[in-house]
Amino acid sequence: MKKFTSLVLIAALTTTLAASLTACGSTQNQSQQSSQAEAAQQTSVTQYPVTITTYDASGREITQTFDKAPERIVTNNLSATETLIELGLGDKIVGMMNPDNTITSKYKDSIEKINKLGDKKSISKEIILSAAPDIVVGRAAMFSEKSLGAYTDWNNNGINVYAQGASVTAGNVELTSVIQDVKNLGIIFNVQDKANAYADELQKKYDAAVAKAGSSSSDKKNALVMCAFDGNTFGAYKSALQESLLNKLGYTNAATGTSGLSLEVLVTMNPELIIYVTSDRNAKNDADAVNKLLAADAVSDVPAIKNKKIVTIGYDEFMDYGPAIFDALTTVADAVSAK
Repeated sequence: MKKFTSLVLIAALTTTLAASLTACGSTQNQSQQSSQAEAAQQTSVTQYPVTITTYDASGREITQTFDKAPERIVTNNLSATETLIELGLGDKIVGMMNPDNTITSKYKDSIEKINKLGDKKSISKEIILSAAPDIVVGRAAMFSEKSLGAYTDWNNNGINVYAQGASVTAGNVELTSVIQDVKNLGIIFNVQDKANAYADELQKKYDAAVAKAGSSSSDKKNALVMCAFDGNTFGAYKSALQESLLNKLGYTNAATGTSGLSLEVLVTMNPELIIYVTSDRNAKNDADAVNKLLAADAVSDVPAIKNKKIVTIGYDEFMDYGPAIFDALTTVADAVSAK
C-alpha cells in the first residue's frame, strides 16, 4: 500500500488534473480545471505522480496524489462499480457495498463475482480496511465521519479516495460531471484510451437526448420524481444530479423529497411529467402503482396523468451517480418528445 503524498508537496508534482465540476459552481474554476484536464490528457499514458481534484463529503474540493495506478479498489456504490468494470478494471475491485437492488444491467455477472463487504448503512471502516484497498471510489457523502470516515482518515491509512463529482450535493451539479468522472478515473488508473472513448460515447448520448427534447425555454415545467405510491400516499425524490437532468429537458422537480405525501399534494404540485422510480424495497406497491395513478379520480386532472406522461425507471438507472443516468435521460427525452 503506497504512502499518501503530503498536500505540501502537491505544488511540485508535474501533472495536475482538476475535475470539471466545482462545489460552488464557479465558472472561473471550471474554465481553469478544463484547461488543466486538457493538458493532462495530451498523452494517453498517465505520467505519475498525478494529482486529481475531487471532493469531500461537504462538496469542498480536495486533492489526491497517485504515485502509480491503484491495484486494489473498494467501491461504495453501484455506479462507481459499473464504471470501473466498463473501463476494464473489474478484476481490481476487491470489495463493494451491497447493491440496493437486484442487478439487471449488463454488468450483472461481473458484479456477482465481486466480494460484498456489507450494507452501506452499517458497514464499518475496519471492514473496508480489512480488504486492503489502495483507493476507495464512490459517493461523496459516504466520506464523512457519520459514514465510512473522512477522506483524511483514509489518507492517514495510506489509502486515496475518489468521490464522484456527480454525487456532490452542494452547488450546481451538471450531468456532464459524470463524463468528467470517467475521464478522471481513466487518468488515475492509466486507462485513458478506454475512458476517453467511453466519455465520447456518453457525450453523444447526452447531446442526442437534449436535442430530441428540444427545450430552450427558461420557464421550466413542473415534473415529479415519485416513488412508493400505494393508492393514497406517495414518496418523492430530489437530488442535484436529477434536477440537472430535468432542467436539460425543460422541467424542474416540484417536490422537495419526502414521504407520505397525499393525493391533494399531488394536485397542488400539478406536474406535467411524472417519473416513477421503482426499487426492490417498494416492489409490492410498484407493481400496479401507475395503473392506480391513472385510475384515481382525485388526480385525473393533473396534466401528467391526464396526458399519460408517466415514465417508469429503475432506481439504479435514475438515482445513482454514474453513466446509467444517460440512459435515463434518453428514456425521459423520448417520453417528453412523444406526441
